[in-house]
Amino acid sequence: MALSRTSDISPCDQTRQFVLSVARAMRVCAESPEHQSVVLRFTEDIRLATPKSPPSTPNTAPNELRKARDTRLACQLIDLSDHLPWAESFRTPNMANRIAACSFNDLFDLEHHTTGLLYLDPDLVYPEHQHPPPELYFTLSGTAAWRYGGSEEYRVISAGNLLHNDSLDLHGVRNSDSPLLAFFLLSGKFG
Repeated sequence: MALSRTSDISPCDQTRQFVLSVARAMRVCAESPEHQSVVLRFTEDIRLATPKSPPSTPNTAPNELRKARDTRLACQLIDLSDHLPWAESFRTPNMANRIAACSFNDLFDLEHHTTGLLYLDPDLVYPEHQHPPPELYFTLSGTAAWRYGGSEEYRVISAGNLLHNDSLDLHGVRNSDSPLLAFFLLSGKFG
């Protein structure tokens, strides 16, 4: 379902529609019943989630985000980007919005998931890290080298692919020469 550009749909409802569109794409790409199940549980969580009051801090979408137009979902996101709570990633201080994160948990009261967006300007690196909740990444735009799924090697992944990290898998991403936009979904609360 395409996002409506009419003023009768609130930014919150447009955001929920966008997230549900991403969840549908993730289900199609899921290679295992376990991953499909995770996405189905998330779909129910976001459908039932109560909207929160928008954050009072200014929303500064990444400068290069408008160049991430290589997929339909990325274009839909760009239309919403100024309404989203973009912030500097705590893993990459002093990068301003050259590496940015957007938490959908700041917009919706999700009971069972932590979810949002990761954005990287061209030629930047998001550091390797690990965390207890398992995680799915869905690349919305760009091509980058990802370390994921317990591998010690980086593999080039393009937009439209679903990546999985088990609990405590070390993972990171090295971006190429175009903006990278990825949707992340952790099973459980994080942070």
